[in-house]
Amino acid sequence: MARGERDVDPAALRAAAARLCVSRSRERARTGWTAGPVALSFPARSGGAVARIGAAPDALLERLVAGIVQLDCGGEAAGLFRLLLLSQLASSLPAFRASLGRYEEWLELGVAAAVQGRSLTRRDFRRLFPTGQDDLQLALLPLLLPAGTSRVSDADRETVRRLRQLVVPCPDPKADALVRMLAGRGGKTIVFVQPRATVRHLLRRLHGHRVAAVMGDRGWFGGERSTRADVLRAFAPTAQGAPGPAAALQTDVLLATDLLSEGLNLQDAVRVIHYDVPWSPARLAQRVGRIDRAGSPHAHIETVTFLPPPSLAGALAIERRWLAKARAQWQTGTAQIELAHGGTAAAFDWCDRLQALAGHAGRPAASGACAAIAAAERAVVLLVRLADQVEAVVVTGSAARADPAQATDLLERAAFSRPAPLDRAALELAIRRAAPLVRGRLDAIERARWRAADRDRLTRRLIPWVLTAARRAAARGRHAELARLDALVSRLALGMTAGEEVLLDELLGRRAPLTVRDVLAWHERLPPLARVPDPPAVVLEAALVLG
Repeated sequence: MARGERDVDPAALRAAAARLCVSRSRERARTGWTAGPVALSFPARSGGAVARIGAAPDALLERLVAGIVQLDCGGEAAGLFRLLLLSQLASSLPAFRASLGRYEEWLELGVAAAVQGRSLTRRDFRRLFPTGQDDLQLALLPLLLPAGTSRVSDADRETVRRLRQLVVPCPDPKADALVRMLAGRGGKTIVFVQPRATVRHLLRRLHGHRVAAVMGDRGWFGGERSTRADVLRAFAPTAQGAPGPAAALQTDVLLATDLLSEGLNLQDAVRVIHYDVPWSPARLAQRVGRIDRAGSPHAHIETVTFLPPPSLAGALAIERRWLAKARAQWQTGTAQIELAHGGTAAAFDWCDRLQALAGHAGRPAASGACAAIAAAERAVVLLVRLADQVEAVVVTGSAARADPAQATDLLERAAFSRPAPLDRAALELAIRRAAPLVRGRLDAIERARWRAADRDRLTRRLIPWVLTAARRAAARGRHAELARLDALVSRLALGMTAGEEVLLDELLGRRAPLTVRDVLAWHERLPPLARVPDPPAVVLEAALVLG
């Protein structure tokens, strides 16, 4: 793929990535090996429920958001500071109040630094935002601190003062909705929360439930501190291989930060609630993965996602971020993609299905074999060999694209369909429509092999310099040296592999003056120059006509 290229065919990208990785979705793991000695049993998933609600009355949220978006201290870090405060506000007022207090301290620290004629440093930042806090992307903020003398505007300080006056005790519609939801649904529930201040807030609000919490390596039963391990054993004794807890420690609701979302079996729970939404669909999938596991005792599991109300959603733009990241994950083969409305299958399940299809086939057909089946939709699958790779090209109507997933669907259908007479005219038309795509693939293969072949590259401009040295060697009768320089010219003229070019770039980047002897030594450390490869051949291995 060309660097910076935007209009990349997603199917072509997935086909390239499929050659480099293995990725299986939960559905594929459940259905792909039914004949094996062990049947993998996963709970069924329904579409995820969504609740769009804020942690304060709408009128108050609108005033707070309007104030936050005016904050402009911190140079390039200002955007992340605003995003941090907005995410805390989406979680709970106690979390927002805590982060706003730290931001105010940051401003006062900036005033003191300005009086001293210095800039704020990473050490100053870590004093207020210590390592291990779970606030949004705090690790990035020190990298964006502006250089030079610290500047804090009076407008920012006044805005923070007004925001603090607005944050007074008031109803929490979001927490109230969680209380009602837990009261109306049975079974154990994991509630994922991001700020620790919100965990403590919910521990107080859920005092009528059998609730525990895990934050980092510490745990709580209600207001009593315990260990993380004791809380997990009490909440999920079956998954943790522990005996049932004492009656006083029985737990139905587990509040957890995202430190719990990786690697633990907690399938005693039937439900995951995303009380606070993370910034990546990958984190959503990790959370659900705590209960969506083989051997779950539940026939069905469910997810509920709390999304911010409109007054916050526009400022956070979190759903747009999710969709963009989910699209990138799907194109590169992430095994399980999770969004608010539930999970989706991975992009690479077709690899296993195609392998299974080949395993059940009879004797392989000769190269160039063609077949046809009766089908309602008209399509042609062309299996084209380009050099040592085979591309599956699907032609529908006037469009042709490399799409191995769709090709696998059509080949599976052909395995269980009745043959039909081959429409040679349709096949020839499909080949003509696929020709531009195939030519583009050939060009890409050639460019990938010979990256240094462009005439404007520095390697091309080295050739006259080396030829001058070769003429001097010839005039002095140094035949062995002349042969070595001739081989060097051949390498520079014919092009190099990507790895060879990187080594040359390192040589050219040295501070010491470059000599012909240096370039000759680089050339002779490489493997012998191979002959110019033949252009990649194009072979139609097989074709399937549907229609």
